[in-house]
Amino acid sequence: MARRLVPLAAALAALALGGCAYGTAARLTPVQDQARIRLIEAHSHYTDRDLARLCPGLYPTDFLTNTSKWTAGKKSSSDLSAATIARARTREAAALRAAACDVRPG
Repeated sequence: MARRLVPLAAALAALALGGCAYGTAARLTPVQDQARIRLIEAHSHYTDRDLARLCPGLYPTDFLTNTSKWTAGKKSSSDLSAATIARARTREAAALRAAACDVRPG
C-alpha cells in the first residue's frame, strides 16, 4: 500500500507545482525588471488602475477587485477606456511580453 502512495504523492506534488508556474509569482530576470521600468516610464500618464489593466503582473492579484484594501484600484474619472487599453495591448505586445506582464514577482 505504501509503495503505491509514494508515486501518487510525487505525481500530485509535480502537478501542483506545475500548475502554479504560469501567471503567478516567479523571480524576474534583470532584463524583465528593466523592461518593467521602461514600461512604467513610458506610461507615466496612466493611473495605477490603468497600468494594472495593461500589465497585471505589476500589481497584487486583488488590486482591481479589492478597492477597500487598494484605494488606488478604485475607478477614477481619468481612467482610460477598455478600448484604449486593448489598443495599447495590441500595439505594445512585445513590450508587455518583455516585461512579463503575466507574471507577478515572487
